[in-house]
Formats: sequence, structure tokens, C-alpha cells
Amino acid sequence: MESIGEHIVEMQQLINTPLSPPPSWIRKWQTEAEHILAMAHFAKDKHDIEKLRVLDEEAKKLVEARKAKAESP
Repeated sequence: MESIGEHIVEMQQLINTPLSPPPSWIRKWQTEAEHILAMAHFAKDKHDIEKLRVLDEEAKKLVEARKAKAESP
């Protein structure tokens, strides 16, 4: 069973993991990831568990997208 926020934590780690050389799509990805991360902090402060669940799913999609793009030539 996954805990709420697991994907948010993974996404935060990826935000802080540079790609060299940086691909053209990374700025857009980083902006979206940082937005979700900020919203997750606000939801956590408000104890809004349902919003955290939704944001964790969004984070999961971003993590999967980054991994797929990083693996493709």
C-alpha cells in the first residue's frame, strides 16, 4: 500500500536532480513540479488529505513523464 505523498517526495528529489546536459523540456517539467510541490505544502498545512491525494497522483504522472523522457533518445 502506498502512503499519501510518496510520489510528491520522489518528485521533489527529481526536482533537485540535475540532468546534464539539460534537455529542452526540463524547464517546463520543473515549473509544473514546483507548482505541485507548493500546492502540496499548502494542502499539508491545511490538513487537506483529499487534496494531497490528488496532488500525489499528479506528482506520480510527472515522475513517470520525466523518467520516460529521460530514457528516450
